[in-house]
Amino acid sequence: MLSSLRIQNLALVEDLALDFQDGFTVLTGETGAGKSLLVDALSLLVGARGDGDMVRQGTARAVAEAVVDGAFEAWRTLLVDRGLPEEQPVVLRREVGANGRSRAWINGGACSLADLREAGRIWMRLTSQHDHQSLLAEDRHLGLLDEVLGVRTDLSAQAGEVREAQARLAARKKSESQRAERLEWLAEQIADLEKLAPRTGEWLQLRNEREPLRHAVHLEAAFREGAEALREALRLVEDAHRAQARAAAILPAAQVEVDRTRSALLELEDIQALAQDQAIRWSREGVDRIEALETRLAQFEKLARRHRCEPEELAGRLEALRREQDELNNHSSSLRDLEAGLAKACAAYLEAAGALHAHRAGLVPPLEKDVHQRLGRLGMGGCRIQLRLSVAEEPASPVLLSGLPVKVSPQGYSSVVIWIEPNVGEGFRPLAKVASGGELSRLMLAMQGAGMALGAGHRDPLVLVLDEVDAGIGGETAIAVGAAVRELGRSHQVLAVTHLAQVAARAQHHGQLRKEVSDGRTRSGLTWLAGDPRVRELARLLSGHPDRPEAVAHARILLEGAVAAPLLDLDEAAPGAGKRKRTGAGK
Repeated sequence: MLSSLRIQNLALVEDLALDFQDGFTVLTGETGAGKSLLVDALSLLVGARGDGDMVRQGTARAVAEAVVDGAFEAWRTLLVDRGLPEEQPVVLRREVGANGRSRAWINGGACSLADLREAGRIWMRLTSQHDHQSLLAEDRHLGLLDEVLGVRTDLSAQAGEVREAQARLAARKKSESQRAERLEWLAEQIADLEKLAPRTGEWLQLRNEREPLRHAVHLEAAFREGAEALREALRLVEDAHRAQARAAAILPAAQVEVDRTRSALLELEDIQALAQDQAIRWSREGVDRIEALETRLAQFEKLARRHRCEPEELAGRLEALRREQDELNNHSSSLRDLEAGLAKACAAYLEAAGALHAHRAGLVPPLEKDVHQRLGRLGMGGCRIQLRLSVAEEPASPVLLSGLPVKVSPQGYSSVVIWIEPNVGEGFRPLAKVASGGELSRLMLAMQGAGMALGAGHRDPLVLVLDEVDAGIGGETAIAVGAAVRELGRSHQVLAVTHLAQVAARAQHHGQLRKEVSDGRTRSGLTWLAGDPRVRELARLLSGHPDRPEAVAHARILLEGAVAAPLLDLDEAAPGAGKRKRTGAGK
């Protein structure tokens, strides 16, 4: 879960620190109060693009920092793979400069935006009314289905074997003239890379090592100053020790103080020696080492541009070129052997992808049934959907299923498109041609809730950030949507931005964002609401007038109904679901 979030100098937010609890948290406020800025900050922490326009006027950089806990086995795999510190809870940090440049860290280790995006898959899903438009892109339907069903796909090894075997066979079939030309090119590329001799993981290791070395001069000065001060202190402590020894010669009981002073003297000598060693180390090694690091990092970047890859991919690139060179030089594999190897790789992929496709096909019918029931409770009683699962073809693929070439991908060869019949008797049509924004919002909530109810949803709790996903609805439908979001909060931590009182009343924690003018500058801040202040905010959402009696009365009714309602409003408890701790309305 998201434990805390710190935002500094992001548009209207000067410095805002927030602690979050589990369950369903809602954020409300006037238009322009900064609700979207919280979503923007979280987006930066999962690798979204940032630019200088986000930085508060007159400051050098915007900062977003989050503390995330839970699902550490998945985190450990990522951290080990990226060479980042294995610490829990995980601390994510992102800076965007006024010049548009961006930097990122995980647990204090420098990382790329791609690393942040990969990490984001572990802990957060962010959806908005605009993101729901992505449902209209059919190429994203398979990923949505797997997310809802909790299907974790990774056929990278099998797909990679097919691609590699296919490439080797293609290379073997080249003519001799092409072969000689290719060998000459390979020799040049390999020689170029062997001068650098990149090692796997070396790029990130060098970047992490460079950071403290940039401050070598300051470190040397600090340690040297400390060593000098300790040397002066040692002289005074030695004087004290000699004086106490003279006293102990006359008064034996004073020997205790002599011994204690002697121990302190030895400890100070040790600390002074260590400080001196550190000063010498940073003096002797700091400048030379940083120059060596910068030179090697520059070589990495230069070769990466030449080979059109990322610096961390150079070691793998060298190995791939060597393998191809060996293949062309040695002719160790006959054409028949290579064809047999490709056939074996295709068979392994076909078996794994077929099992995955069958697994998806078995989960689709109960999912459709549950989604239909939920859509009825969300004001779409006549709506039906079809998850049309099929086999995706790929003309150049060597993998054949019933004579047809099928897609080779880490996600398998499945393809799915969502068709919808909004009203009975109108017939099914592609989702992109029929659904409105409000219908897309409710369809997404219904699918997420159905996945959890079937026990097939994401196995680890996530942070679900919903940015005005209730746009385009109201009345009883809004109450049902609030219940659906609240249901998500029993298995995940949900943060929702809304303008609807019906949704806000269902939340367990309610934060209000305000903007205020102070010293000629506009600033955003957040207050956690409970009791009468929360009633007033709900009344404002209902009527625009927080003190109007009828609006206040309506707000109290909404809150009382939310408290009286069971935690699950749309159906019975999900099979095997555990109870979540209920907490107060805010901190």
